[in-house]
Amino acid sequence: MSPESQYWLPGYGLSRHIVLGHIHYFLGPSASVRPYSYQVHRASTPTARHGREGYLIVGVPITREQIEDLAAMSHEYEKQEALRMTSQTSVSSSYNYSDGASRQSSEPYINEIIPVDTSRTRRRVESESRGR
Repeated sequence: MSPESQYWLPGYGLSRHIVLGHIHYFLGPSASVRPYSYQVHRASTPTARHGREGYLIVGVPITREQIEDLAAMSHEYEKQEALRMTSQTSVSSSYNYSDGASRQSSEPYINEIIPVDTSRTRRRVESESRGR
């Protein structure tokens, strides 16, 4: 088994409810996850921060297949929630997971994990706030 690490998972196509509620199923009980905005610093605009929403995970690295499973579960969950909110709960699920997987394979894969060192980021933010 791979050692635990800390990394950021882009949130594209992933429901917060599914990721937070099911990550232990994929990574084990010692894994932790929280919503996290990954900040990208551009040299051309050092004061501007461009963040992408996703999840900060501490645990064994998640596989592409596990991410695809979370995305399929998220799609189903969001569809069911939309139906529930419009009071059409009698409509049955027609989403085919294999269809979603084949559709996704034709698109570029954008949910690659990115290692994150939050202690370095935290120190930089603290030093910037002291300098003001």
